[in-house]
Amino acid sequence: MIKNNIAHSTPLPRVLVTIVNWNGRHDILELLASLKKLNYPKDNYKVLVVDNGSNDGSQTAVSSIYPEGSLLENKRNIGYVKAVNQGIAHGLNIEVDYIWIFNNDVTVEENSLKRLIEVGEQDENIGVIAPIIYSYNNPEVIDNVGYKINFWTGRLKKLKYGRDIFRNHAEKTADVDSILGCSNLVKTSVLKKIGLFQTIYELYFEETDFNVRARRCGFRVVVVKEAKVWHKNASTMNKFILRRAYLLLRNLFLFELFNAKRKQLLVFIPYYFLIHLPYFFIYGSLYSLKAKSKAFKK
Repeated sequence: MIKNNIAHSTPLPRVLVTIVNWNGRHDILELLASLKKLNYPKDNYKVLVVDNGSNDGSQTAVSSIYPEGSLLENKRNIGYVKAVNQGIAHGLNIEVDYIWIFNNDVTVEENSLKRLIEVGEQDENIGVIAPIIYSYNNPEVIDNVGYKINFWTGRLKKLKYGRDIFRNHAEKTADVDSILGCSNLVKTSVLKKIGLFQTIYELYFEETDFNVRARRCGFRVVVVKEAKVWHKNASTMNKFILRRAYLLLRNLFLFELFNAKRKQLLVFIPYYFLIHLPYFFIYGSLYSLKAKSKAFKK
């Protein structure tokens, strides 16, 4: 059993783990299996799967392998962000302290939740907490530790472990502008203050927008060095590459409109049309060919 290193006089925080799934039966079963091994009191965390009208048998499989969890079944795919908000609303309704938001293509290390909670409880201003994200296909390779946002160009610089952050071995946490949304632990106090994810995004940049709003309200967005998850990286949306490219481009533009200052937009808008659009067209075409080649080999 986990020892309470946070505060001996108070119980550990209550957590709702909410996962959005759409036709990801294999992925979500793997995630649920890893969640079962969490080194955190079973009575202090609950799991909710929000299924977006899957037709691959996900619902039956989830109920079978994780009967102690909850399953919310949408009759159709209502979109990722709306489904996330359903999970968040459930967490607020049952009055948990944290909501751990997952993509279905992630697996977790058994001490990850414990370490995230320990950091969150150290400072009431820490609002959004993320683990180090490792590559599922190369488990020792760090894939993501957060971003630095440049509102002038709309570029999100992918931070480098050991160069941009965690240069000092003694550092246990690092503040960042934004974190990848595949596994975010959010305090419900943040959600009550700034609201839910903005549904206009549908998918992509919704967590970036949320992180920026949280920081502007005085909350810290942090990455925890000793917390680990493994991410398959767009496991679902790689099957819909054109849709993915459209959403990334559209949502980048929306994100800037909502969050950049006017003088920054004067630089960003021409940069978007002169740089982002051509780059996405070229890179997207190459990415599509690569993905199709992999699918053909299988």
